[in-house]
Amino acid sequence: MLKIDAGAVMKEVKAPPLERYMQLLETIGAAGDSLNLSEVAERTNLPVGTAHRLLQNLQRSGLVEMLGPTRKDYRLGERLLRLLHAGSGDAWLQIAVQPALDKLANELAETCYLTQLVGHQVMSIAWAVPTKGLQGYVVPGHVMPPNAAASAKAILAFQPKSIVDKALAGKLAKLAAKTLTTRAAVEREYASVREAGHATCFNEMEMGVGALAVPIRIPDIGVIYSLGASGLIDRLTRRPQDDVIRSMNRVGNQLSRVLRDRVQDTPGGRLSRR
Repeated sequence: MLKIDAGAVMKEVKAPPLERYMQLLETIGAAGDSLNLSEVAERTNLPVGTAHRLLQNLQRSGLVEMLGPTRKDYRLGERLLRLLHAGSGDAWLQIAVQPALDKLANELAETCYLTQLVGHQVMSIAWAVPTKGLQGYVVPGHVMPPNAAASAKAILAFQPKSIVDKALAGKLAKLAAKTLTTRAAVEREYASVREAGHATCFNEMEMGVGALAVPIRIPDIGVIYSLGASGLIDRLTRRPQDDVIRSMNRVGNQLSRVLRDRVQDTPGGRLSRR
């Protein structure tokens, strides 16, 4: 008769510490909203005391957070969510945002594009041109100058000083007649972006070429994406700027939901929150 060593079985099924942390993160991420301590413990088959200790460690590291002092529910923390976005491949981003970019490009009859904060640099991720085939001025993979590009201003204006310091370190290149080349001037420009809610770039990267950009705000993450539109200044300014910004903000709000939902659908991301 086969004898089973119960102690050996217990050692085999007991998850290592890191695995238990991962189980908690995946359980909270899959919840779709938030979970209280009892729910986390029940879904992970952990004692309440153990679950509480692990959650406290995750909270101190910024990987989970509580909704507030009166509501003791846990959700994925901002640090983890920003990491999920920063580490995501470009392919799913391009697929997810392309329909909205195509529609906006045809509406504005200009090149439209999405940019993302990667470290302290702003990179172009996806773009669209009108079906009429007008020339595009932004292609994926470009680093957007922090002192000139509207899309970079729309993101960096909302970043902490530590990121801005890195983005503006060194000599700021003068690309065109109106390029800002001093730290003080760029910081004043960032303040104007925060006040206006959008950024501009006219004759700052290339003479005769302009751009508008709006920040894309994602709950719990903040601004790490922006939506831009660029073209010849004479053509870009034919429509009232307020109308263009209104259209861009409408699409930006749509993209905020799309970007949030895409992260929720990735392994380790939330499935329906944010």
